[in-house]
Amino acid sequence: MADGGKGGFIRSLNSLALLAAVIVEIIPVFLSFDPYTPLFFLVLALVQFPLLGRVGLRTVLRTLGPLLALPAGLFLLNLVASAPDTGGGSAALFGVTVAKASLHRAIVLALRSLALIVLSVGYLLVTEPRSLVNALMQQLALSPRFGFSIYVAWNTIPFLRENLRQIRATHRIRLRGRPRTLAEGLMTAVTLLAGAVRHGERASLSMAARGIESEHARARTFLSESRWRARDTLFLAAAAALSAGAAGCLAWRGLFVFGLG
Repeated sequence: MADGGKGGFIRSLNSLALLAAVIVEIIPVFLSFDPYTPLFFLVLALVQFPLLGRVGLRTVLRTLGPLLALPAGLFLLNLVASAPDTGGGSAALFGVTVAKASLHRAIVLALRSLALIVLSVGYLLVTEPRSLVNALMQQLALSPRFGFSIYVAWNTIPFLRENLRQIRATHRIRLRGRPRTLAEGLMTAVTLLAGAVRHGERASLSMAARGIESEHARARTFLSESRWRARDTLFLAAAAALSAGAAGCLAWRGLFVFGLG
């Protein structure tokens, strides 16, 4: 994706180093069941990606907008459908009395899911899929068959988007403002599916013609060389130290609570 701006320190890193750093930051969030740990890493993600990756705030909000339904849904679901109060007390929320245990669980799960979403989306916004696939093939010896298949799958998205635009333009001319029927909507989906199948067949023939599926494909050179540099190691070490230090400080203060669900 990586469409939130130009430059930035994070964008100069190896995609695998950044992926490993994000995973290191996700681990404490995933293992905690308290509101403080996900809140810390949520703030960290909101700071590191816009500042170090130069991602515009408008881009972040536009991307996160549809995904906020998940933490909101988790909050309401756990607030309404949790087990009845077993003596932990109750609290008033917007004029409604709810169990404190249910409220705590709802807040924790909502914050945890929100932190995981922001960390994941932040990585996608500052990483080019092509550079990630290149790094996987060059650093982790991913099979070119799988690597170039990922290329093809990713390039299919704009292909389908353009096909859909052309179909809609044709329908506007043919239907003259009349709403589409259900059958016409289904035909649009069938047309897109047929186009995707043809695109996949052409891509498969192209890969075979270039020897991507042969046993000698690993010996091929790359147009864009992916290198692991000292800055990648330092950034990953700093992320690991920050994550471990934050989790350790929270645990020392009695704020970190281990739990998976």
